[in-house]
Amino acid sequence: MPNLPATVRRHFLSWQRPLLAQAAEWLAHDWSGEGALDLSHVLAIVPTRQSGRRLREALAEYAATRKAAVFPPRVQTPDTLLAQGAAAPEVASRLEALLAWTDVLGAIDLDRVSDVLPVAPPRRDFAWAYRLADNFFRLQTQLMEAGLALADVAARAGAEFPEAERWRQLAWLEEQQVRRLASLGRREPHAARRAFAQAPRLTAGITRVVMIAAADPLPLAIETIGRLAREVPVDVVVFAPEAEAEAFDEWGRPRPAAWERRALVLPDWKAHVHLCANPADEAERAAAMAARHGPEADGYVAIGIADPDTLPLLENGLSRAGLASYNPEGRPRRSEGLHALLSALAALAREATFDAVATLARCPDFLTALATRGGPNTSAARWLKELDALRSRHLPADLGAARRSARAGGELRAGLDFVADLEAALTRGTFPGNALAALGLIFRDRRFDLSRDNDARAAEGAGAWREVMREIAAVRADFPAVKTAEWWEIALRMFGESRRTEEKFPGALDLQGWLELLWEDAPQLLVTGLNDGLVPEAIVGDAFLPESLRERLGLKTNATRFARDAYLLQALAACRAGEGGQLDLFFAKTAAAGDPLRPSRLLLSCADEELPERIAFLFRAVGTTRTNLPWTRAWRLTPRREPPPASVSVTALRAWLACPFRFYLAHVLRMEPVDPAKSELDARDFGTLCHAALEAMASAPALRDCTDEQVLREFLLDRFDGTARKIFGEQHALPLVVQLESARQRLARAAAIQARDRAEGWVIERAEWKFSLELGGLEVRGKIDRIDRHESSGVRRVLDYKTSDTAVPPLKAHVRPLRVNDQDLPAWMRLVLNGRDYVWADLQLPLYLRALESEPEAAGPRLAGYFNLPKAVGETGIVVWPELADELLAAAGACADGVAAAIRAGEFWPPKEIAAERDVFAALFHHGAVESVEDGWLVVDRARGNADRRVAVQAELELGVPGAEETGGTPTLR
Repeated sequence: MPNLPATVRRHFLSWQRPLLAQAAEWLAHDWSGEGALDLSHVLAIVPTRQSGRRLREALAEYAATRKAAVFPPRVQTPDTLLAQGAAAPEVASRLEALLAWTDVLGAIDLDRVSDVLPVAPPRRDFAWAYRLADNFFRLQTQLMEAGLALADVAARAGAEFPEAERWRQLAWLEEQQVRRLASLGRREPHAARRAFAQAPRLTAGITRVVMIAAADPLPLAIETIGRLAREVPVDVVVFAPEAEAEAFDEWGRPRPAAWERRALVLPDWKAHVHLCANPADEAERAAAMAARHGPEADGYVAIGIADPDTLPLLENGLSRAGLASYNPEGRPRRSEGLHALLSALAALAREATFDAVATLARCPDFLTALATRGGPNTSAARWLKELDALRSRHLPADLGAARRSARAGGELRAGLDFVADLEAALTRGTFPGNALAALGLIFRDRRFDLSRDNDARAAEGAGAWREVMREIAAVRADFPAVKTAEWWEIALRMFGESRRTEEKFPGALDLQGWLELLWEDAPQLLVTGLNDGLVPEAIVGDAFLPESLRERLGLKTNATRFARDAYLLQALAACRAGEGGQLDLFFAKTAAAGDPLRPSRLLLSCADEELPERIAFLFRAVGTTRTNLPWTRAWRLTPRREPPPASVSVTALRAWLACPFRFYLAHVLRMEPVDPAKSELDARDFGTLCHAALEAMASAPALRDCTDEQVLREFLLDRFDGTARKIFGEQHALPLVVQLESARQRLARAAAIQARDRAEGWVIERAEWKFSLELGGLEVRGKIDRIDRHESSGVRRVLDYKTSDTAVPPLKAHVRPLRVNDQDLPAWMRLVLNGRDYVWADLQLPLYLRALESEPEAAGPRLAGYFNLPKAVGETGIVVWPELADELLAAAGACADGVAAAIRAGEFWPPKEIAAERDVFAALFHHGAVESVEDGWLVVDRARGNADRRVAVQAELELGVPGAEETGGTPTLR
C-alpha cells in the first residue's frame, strides 16, 4: 500500500524455537507478571481460526506459569476482519445474493450477454441458474480479494485487454444483481466488504493491532489494516530471523522474487522425505511413525494433511495403530443420517414415485418412527421384506399404486399409509413449514438421551437444520418464483455443506491443514500429501481469471502461493532443526485411482549440483511398505442344515443337475435373491403373464375348435390386458410399458399359430394338468401347460410354453455337451448321442411323458415339445422333440431316478462353478462357491453315494431297458 504509515512496525522471531510459544511471549512482553495478563485492547490478526484457538490456549498456559489469569486479545483472521462490513442487518446474506443472481439469470435476454454465455443452455431452469449464480458469486469473492468489483476488471486490465467486452457484460449482470437486492432493501455483501475496507472501524477499546505470522493475507485486508494504522499502532510479527528481512515485504508476506529460486534447507532430507506408493501406503507409514510414541503421542508428534483426500485413510491408519485423531475442521453433514432422511423426504415431495418410497423406507429414523407408530409387534425386517415383495410382484409406479396393491389392514399397508401421511404433509402449505411438519410426524414421539453420542449428534444435526430453515423462512417471501422442490435443493445443499464439530478426546492427535502447521509446536511433525499442485497450491485453467489476468489485477497468483508455501516449508524445517526436532514429509507416487503424481516442486528447491541426486531420489521406483496379504473373506456361509425334501417340482430337478448346492439353497432353504431396485419384469414374471392368457384360451371350451385368428387374438389380448391391470394397475413405468407391448405382440402371433394348428387337426385336450410321480421315495410334482390330441392319428402331444427371448429347441434345452470338468459325474447323468458325449441338463419333457403313461386313456403314440414365444415374433411356433423316443426316455428316467436318490440321500455338495452373469447367488460366492462356504458344512459319504448310483444303473439294465448297454457305466443310445 503506498504511503505506508510510520505506525506500522515489523518484528522478527527466531527460527530456533516454535512460533506458538514465542508469539505468546511477544504479546506479553510488557507484562510484569502482576495481576492478570490483559490483552483485551489488542486486535490480533492470525491466518486461520485454528491458529487463533492455539494462540489463546498458549496465552492461557503462559499466564498460568505465573499463576495468573489472562484477558485474551480479540482474535480475527483477515477474512473475519473484512466480514465486519457484512454484519449490518441491511447487508444481504450469501443465500439472498445467490437467489438474486438466480432471478437475474432467469429473466435476462441471453443475447444481451452473448460473450459471457455464447451457447444457450439446453434447459434454462432453476438448477442451471443456481449453479451459474454460484459461479458468479465465487468470481465476486475472488475479485474482492483485491477490492475489485466485476465492473473494475476491464479498466484495471488495460486498454489492450481482449476480453473487455466479456467483462463489460459481466459488469452489467452484476449491476442487475445489485439492483435486484436493492429492490429488497439489501446491499450486495461483497460491496459492503469493500466499503468497510475503505473506512474501517475498530471495536471500542482496541488500541493496538498485531499481525502475527500472517504470510498470505488478502490484499484487501492489508489495505484495511493500513487504514487502521492511521489510528492505532500496527505491529507485523514475522516468524523468521531478522537476517531474512529482505525476503519479506512490509506486511510480512514472502516476496516471490526472494523465494522462487531459493534453496530450501531440509536437514538430512533423504532420511525424512518419504516416497510412498499411493495415498493408502502414505497414510499407513505416517500412522506407524506416529504410533512409535505410543498412547502419549499428543504433544510429541503432530500430523499435517496437505491432501484432504488422505484424511479418512489417515484416520483409519491411526485407529488401527491404537491412536485417536481429531479433525478441527469438522465433518460435512452430507454424510450424516439426517441428511439421508431429508434427501429421501425431498424426493418424496418432488414426486411420490415408488423409488422415493423405497428410499425413505430404508432410513433408520423412518423405521424407528414406524415401529413407534405401529406398536411393539411392528417389525422393520418384515416391513422391508413385504415392501420388496410388493415391488417384485406388482412393480408399482408410485405410492398410490403401491397402496392399492397392498392388503388393507396389514403391516405393509400401515407402513405405506404412514408414507402417505408424510407425502400429504410435504405437499401442503409452503416450504419450510411443510418440511418441518413432515419431520414432526417422524420425530414427535422420539425421545433423545443427550448423554448418548448418537442421540447427541442427532440433536445437534436437528439444530443445524432448524437454522437452515430459519434462514430460508426469512427470505422466502422475497423470492416467490422459487418452487418447493427448488427450496429443498437449496436447503439440502446448505445443510450438507455445513460442518459438525466433534469433541476432542484427551490425547487425540489433531489432523491439521497445511496452513495451520506454522502454529504447531510438537517436536516431530509429519506432513502427508506433499505433491505438486497441493504444495505449492496452484490454480490452473480458471475460465474467468487466468494467471496473467490475476497478476494484472493484483490478486493472489501462483507465484505468491509458491513463495508462501516455500516459506512455510522452510520455517517448519528450521524450527525443528535442533536437537529433538524432526520434520517428516510424505508424498505418493500414484493417486488412489492409479494416476501418476509428481512430488512437490519445493522438494527440488536445492543447489544446482544437488538437483540430479534429488531427482533420482524423488522419482525412483518404489514398492508399498504395507503388507500385501492375499485376498481373504471376511466370513463364510454356514447354511442352516435341514433334512432333504420329501417333495420337489419337476423344474427343481433341473436345478439339482445344474448345481446340487444351489438346489439346496433355493429348494430346501427357500432362499431367493431380492432386487430392491426392480423396475421391470424378470423372465419368470414375463412368462407367468403370458401363461395366464394362454391358459385361459386353452381352458375355454368354445375356443378349442376355433380357427379364427382374430377371435383368438382378441381373446388372448383381452385376458392379458385384464391380468396386467389387475397386477400392475393402470399406470406403468416405461420399462413395463415396453415389456407389456412385447408380450402383446408375442400373444398376437401365438393366436395365428394356434388357429393354424387347430386347422391341421390338433385339439387342446387338457390345460394346466397337474401330476405327481414317485421316484425312489421322492415325490415329483408338475403341471403340464397343455396336452393336445390329433383328431385323425390319435397322437397326443405335450407342450410347454416358453417365453424366453430366444427360441431354444427341446433337445438343446435338455442336454449339453460333456465338458472337461464333468469326468466325476455319475454315469446316469451322461449319455451318448450320434457318437458324442452329452450330459443331462433338464428332465422336464421326458418326465411329462412319463406322467402321461399313468393315464389309461392316454395310451398310444406321444410327442413332446415347446410352444415358443420368443422376442423375434417371426420365430413363434410349436417345436416338437422327434428324438424323444423310448431309448432316450429310458436314459432320462435313469437320470431322474438318480437325481431323486441323491436328493433323498442329502447329496448337495460339492457346488459347481457358474458364471456370475448366470448365477442368482453370485453375490454370495466371491471368488468361487466352494471357497465361500464353511469347511465341513456338509460331508457326504461318497463311497456309499457311488454304490447307490451303481445299484440304480444296474437296476435299469436288469429291467431290460431297450437299447441300453453297460458301456463303462454310461447308457449308450444308437
